[in-house]
Formats: sequence, C-alpha cells, structure tokens
Amino acid sequence: MSDISTLKEKINTKTFPLLLLGTLSAGLYTNVWMYKTITALEEVTHIKTMSPALFAFYLIIIGSIGTLVSVPHYYAFALIGVLFVLYLLLTLLWCFRVRRVLRAYALAEHNFELRMNLVYTGLFTFYYINYCINALPRDKQKHEEKTG
Repeated sequence: MSDISTLKEKINTKTFPLLLLGTLSAGLYTNVWMYKTITALEEVTHIKTMSPALFAFYLIIIGSIGTLVSVPHYYAFALIGVLFVLYLLLTLLWCFRVRRVLRAYALAEHNFELRMNLVYTGLFTFYYINYCINALPRDKQKHEEKTG
C-alpha cells in the first residue's frame, strides 16, 4: 500500500497558483498541469485516465480554436463554437474520470470513501480536482479520527 500523500507530492501544485498561472498563461499552464496529473495518476493508481492519443486530440482542438480566432469569417466562428463545445465535453469527461479514479484509489488502497462534490467537479474542473488531490491526506486523517 502506498502512502496517501504520494499523489499530492508528485503533482506538487497548490490550487491558487494553478488558478493564477492558468489565467496568466491563457490556459496553457492548465494543459501542462493536466499532462503532469495524467502521468502521476497513472503511476500511482495504475489506472489510465486519458490515452496519449486522446490528449493529443485535446491539444489539437485547443490549437485549432486559437488559430481560427484570427479568421474573420462566419463559418470560422461557427467552427470555433463546435470545437469549443467539444473542448468542454473532453474537459468534463476527463474531470469526471479523474474523480472516479480518485474515489476508487482512496477506497481500494486506503479504505476510506473520498467525498467529492459532483457539482463542484463540473463547475471548477481542474481546480477542484487539484484541490481534492491536495486534500487527500487531510481527508484520510479526518476519516481515521472519525472511525477511531
């Protein structure tokens, strides 16, 4: 059984700096954080959250949106809308997959049920996932104090 703080130490990102750097870099840092989190989760939990091909497709969608923004044509704007919806769906898909992996990891490896709010996962996506990863040791300690 691995230590509960292993995942937190591997990712090593506080939530406010993630929000700040993500905002200042126009979302580029959140993509780097996402890749770092994918590899750390797979290494610690031994469960895949996103295949490398799907992550490459995700990055292609983001790049296409960024490229098409400079094209002043109606069809380009329509395509941006479609790509943006696809981007949001992939983001939500990944966040809910990570939520499921974290809950399964906490239950299987550390014998406690990790409580993650479904609405917060959908609204705050990367930031709530990062918060929950950082809160894993504290949540386990609370569970141990409660059960005695």
